[in-house]
Amino acid sequence: MRAAGEATRERILTAAKAEFAAYGVAGARINRIADAANASKDRLYAYFPGKAELYDAVTERWTAETAAEAALDTDDIPGYIGRLFDHFLAHPDNARLQAWAELEPSAELRGEALRRAIDSKVVELRRGQDAGTLTREIPAPILLRMLTDLARTAALRARAAALHLDADLLTAWRAATVVAATRMVTP
Repeated sequence: MRAAGEATRERILTAAKAEFAAYGVAGARINRIADAANASKDRLYAYFPGKAELYDAVTERWTAETAAEAALDTDDIPGYIGRLFDHFLAHPDNARLQAWAELEPSAELRGEALRRAIDSKVVELRRGQDAGTLTREIPAPILLRMLTDLARTAALRARAAALHLDADLLTAWRAATVVAATRMVTP
């Protein structure tokens, strides 16, 4: 792909990420995405045949970003939750996209990248449960959702209050999130 074409594709993906984060898939509008990307609808459709394919491309990117910064390791749940909190604090659109993925969970909208990420984390949590280092009282898929919700919600609330929080309070918010997650998974 030529440099100009790649730049247009990147603008479309950036605009789509913001649109999906703000409105979810159902509320997102191709017209707004094209306008925000400074591209025509025809140009957008040249790269992505439809909204579902565009959402898949956006999902592929944010799940890769999140996984790269916050890999799940059952031997270090506190570290994982801290990294996930930090990631969502720094990338609120990824937090919102994660929330929308749970609110709009239809199979055709849940991209392969998201399914792979969820499946690998569930396998990792089950590994910890089988080893006896994580509670068996909460099934691994539910535990994953609870841990993700905790980190995401705490980070977004801390971010919303960031104008009024000093560094010590923000650190305390993060620490409390890590403690809560640790207690949640302890057998």
